[in-house]
Amino acid sequence: MAQDSPLSSCPRCGAPARPNQRFCPACGLSSEEALHYLSARPPQPLSASTQLAAPGQQESAFPPATRRSLARRLSWRSWLFPILLAVVLLAALSYVAAGFAGAPVPGFRSSAQGPVTTRTLNTTVTYASARLTIQRVQQAQTFADDPHASSDGMLRVFLHEENPANYSIAYNLYQCAHVVVPGKGEQAPLLVTANGPLAPQASRNNLLDFAVPFNVPLSQLVLRLGTNSEAQMDIPLTSKPDLSRYAPRSVKLNTQLQYFGLNWTVTAATLSWSANGQQAPRDKVFLTLTLTATNTLAQTAIPGSPYDYIRLETENGSRIAPSYSTLPVAFAQGANGQSGTVTFLVPQKSQQLTLIMSQAGSGMQSASATIRLPS
Repeated sequence: MAQDSPLSSCPRCGAPARPNQRFCPACGLSSEEALHYLSARPPQPLSASTQLAAPGQQESAFPPATRRSLARRLSWRSWLFPILLAVVLLAALSYVAAGFAGAPVPGFRSSAQGPVTTRTLNTTVTYASARLTIQRVQQAQTFADDPHASSDGMLRVFLHEENPANYSIAYNLYQCAHVVVPGKGEQAPLLVTANGPLAPQASRNNLLDFAVPFNVPLSQLVLRLGTNSEAQMDIPLTSKPDLSRYAPRSVKLNTQLQYFGLNWTVTAATLSWSANGQQAPRDKVFLTLTLTATNTLAQTAIPGSPYDYIRLETENGSRIAPSYSTLPVAFAQGANGQSGTVTFLVPQKSQQLTLIMSQAGSGMQSASATIRLPS
C-alpha cells in the first residue's frame, strides 16, 4: 500500500502494511480498494478490551476534589432531615405535655386560676315559693374548675336556696335563671352544680356560672329569675338593690258578707309573685284572700267546694276562678271564726276587685264585696 496511506494493516486480511506498497503483500488488495472496502464495511463491535466498564467500575467524570465536595454535601443533607424531624416532634410533645400539665397554652385549659373579683351581696328574693339568697358573685377571665367555662370572661353566682313549705318545689335553673348582659341580652348558665326539686323544709347551696365578657362591670349585670312564660324578676348584682316590688304585699281588711247561712269576713289580702310552689304567669300575680266564717245555722252548713261558688271579678268584668283554696266544704254547727284562704291569679296592675259568692241552682242568694288591693 502507498506510503501516505492512513492504513497500518490490510482491512481484508489484516496483514501489516508496508511503506511505498500499493498492494497488500498477502491478498493483493490495492490501497484504493482498501479505502473503498473500509467505507462499505459495517462498524465492528467493540472488543472485550474496549467495552464499557460496569456502572460501579466507571471512572467518575468529576475530578477528585469535586467528588469530595459533593460527598460532603450529600452527607450533610442525609442527616439534616432526621434532625429537623426530631426537633419538630420534640416541640410538639413539649407543647402537648405543657397543655396537659396546666400551662396557659392555646388549645388547652389551664389549671391555674387567674385573678378573681368577689362582691358580697346577700340579696334575698322569693321565686316559686322558694327563698333564694344571692350570697356573693365572682368575676374572672375564666374559672379553671369549670369544664364549660369561656376564656373571654365568666360570672359565678353563689346561691343559697331554701324551701320553707311542707311540699316539694321544682324548678330548672338552666331555664329560669339568666344574666342580662348589656348589648348581649340574656345569657343562660353554663354550669349549675345543684338542680332539680327542693325537698320540703330543705335548703342547699348552689353555684351558677355564666359567660359574661370580663370587661363588663358587675354593677351593670342583672340576674333575671323566671322563664319567658313567667312573671320575671330582675335582681341587680349590686349592694342592697331595691327589690320591694317583688316582695309580698299585704293589707288588713274587715270586709263582711253573708252567704249560705254563714257570716263571712275577709280579714286580709296578699299579693305575691308566687304561691304553692309556682311562679305567677307573665304579667300576673297571685292574690290570696284570708276569710273567716261563723255558722249561724242550727245545723252543719255545707256550701260545697270554694272552686264552685267563689269568684273574683276584675275591673273589666271578667270573672276568675280560684287557683288554690284551703276553705273547708262544710262548717259544723256552732263554728265560729273558722278560717281558710282562697288564691286567684290577677293582673299585676289590679287595684280593685269584687269578691262574689254564688252558685247556680243552689237556691241561695248571692253575695259580693269590694276588695281594695295594696298599692
